[in-house]
Amino acid sequence: MEDFDDVIHVGLEGGRDYANGRKMFGNATCFACHRFNQEGGAIGPDLTSVSGKFSPRDLLESIVNPGKEISDQYGQMIFEMTDGTTIIGRIMNLNGDNVQVNVDMMDPNNTVQVDRKKLKEMKESPVSMMPPGLINTLEKDDVLDLLAYLLSQGDPEDPLFAN
Repeated sequence: MEDFDDVIHVGLEGGRDYANGRKMFGNATCFACHRFNQEGGAIGPDLTSVSGKFSPRDLLESIVNPGKEISDQYGQMIFEMTDGTTIIGRIMNLNGDNVQVNVDMMDPNNTVQVDRKKLKEMKESPVSMMPPGLINTLEKDDVLDLLAYLLSQGDPEDPLFAN
């Protein structure tokens, strides 16, 4: 976050590169999990309306530190079983004594059935499904273009891209 303190507001006042921001959304693998303007995955939250919810700094912080605030809709659970095993994943279905848990967010079909009768403890995971460091390979301008792309709601005519 400190790397952006000098530009987080000034760097987003215009002159950003729309095409590069869209490209960075793909390069940072955001499309794999997040929908944005009817494109992308559905594992994570739809990011189309982030401009109404986040300031540039808050948006950057949620990308850099995805575990800081985890939505109930997208959180994982930790299932500690009576036999000592642990299962971590997202609840997909509750059916009687069984809980269907997705254990690989990149593969929605990779599920495990948890028998509630064999469950010792169930608690929220403090770790986000979104891995940290997804923007670590991007240059500073690339990150700013990505933020502008998201905050513009994907509108190439947004003032964030005006010269």
